[in-house]
Amino acid sequence: MYAANVGGDANEIDLNKEYSPTKNSKRFLEVAEPDKAVIEHFLMVTTKQTEAAREKYKVRHDVSYGKNFKYSVNTLDNQMVDIYYKDEENGTPIFVYIHGGYWQELDRSTSGSFVEPLVEQGFRVIAVDYNLCPSVSLATLNEQIKDLFEWLYAYARDTEASKISISGHSAGAYMLTLLFNNSLLKLPFADNTMSFFLISGIFDLRECWNLPSVNPANILNLDLVGAEELSPICRKLDAKFIEFAKEIKIRIHVLVAENDSVTFKEQSLAFAKKLTDAGLEIEFKIFERYDHFDIIENVPVKGSEINTYLLKNLV
Repeated sequence: MYAANVGGDANEIDLNKEYSPTKNSKRFLEVAEPDKAVIEHFLMVTTKQTEAAREKYKVRHDVSYGKNFKYSVNTLDNQMVDIYYKDEENGTPIFVYIHGGYWQELDRSTSGSFVEPLVEQGFRVIAVDYNLCPSVSLATLNEQIKDLFEWLYAYARDTEASKISISGHSAGAYMLTLLFNNSLLKLPFADNTMSFFLISGIFDLRECWNLPSVNPANILNLDLVGAEELSPICRKLDAKFIEFAKEIKIRIHVLVAENDSVTFKEQSLAFAKKLTDAGLEIEFKIFERYDHFDIIENVPVKGSEINTYLLKNLV
C-alpha cells in the first residue's frame, strides 16, 4: 500500500534539518534542546533493553564475521555479532538487526530492542556491529557488510535455520540493500530468506554527502560520484535477483515514521516504488505518531503498533 502524499515542498527544505533525524521529532519540545533529549532518551531506552535481553537470554558474544581489517593503535575491529536465543540455537529461525547511526555511531550495546519479542516467538536474534567511519570509508564498509552476509548465510546453513529475516534501521536499512542484487543468489541457503524490514532508511546520498550534519570533515570519504555510485536508489536492480526474489516470495517491508523528515519519507516511498516497479512484493507503511527513534524504542512494547506489525509479519 502507498501513501498518496508524504508532504512538503522540496524548494523550501532545509537539508541539514531534513537529514538530522533528531530535529524532526515532536517529542521533548518543552526542554531547551529537544534534539539532544531525543537521542539521550533513545540511548537510555535501547541500552536498558539490551541489558535486559543479555540478562534474560542465552547470548554468544563477539562472534566474528570479518575477513579483512587494518588495525592501528586507536582502532578495533567491530566486525562482530551477538547471537541471542532462549533454549536452542540450532534449528530455529533467524532474525537479524543492523543498527543505524550514519555509519559513524552506535553499536551492539544499544541493539537489543528486537530480542525479547522475537526470542519469545522462537527466533534467535543476531545483533550486528560493524566498523564505523572514519576507521573505514563508507565504500570499504559496504564491502565488509557483504562479508557479514556471506557469514550469515553460511551460519544459517550450518545451524539448520528454518528461515531468515533481516532488518535494518536508518543507515542499517541502507546496508541491507546490498543484498538486493545477484550477491544474494550466490549465498548458500539463500532460498530460506523470508523477509526484509527497511526501517526509516536512507537510500539516496547525492544531496547529503557534503552536509556537515551527515558527513562532518568527510569522514565517510565521499565525493559526488561516489555518493551516486553508493546510493541504492541509483543502482540498477539485477534481473536475476528479481527473478529469484519472486521465486522464493521474499517479502520486503519499507517502513518509515510519520515524524521522520519529509526527505526520509520521500526516499522510503521512492525506494518502495522502485522495488514495486521491478515486480517485487512490497509493503510500504508510514507509522503514525512515531519518529525516527521511538519506532525502535517501541519494538519490545507489547501491543505497540510496531511490535504488532513485526510479529504479525514474521509468523
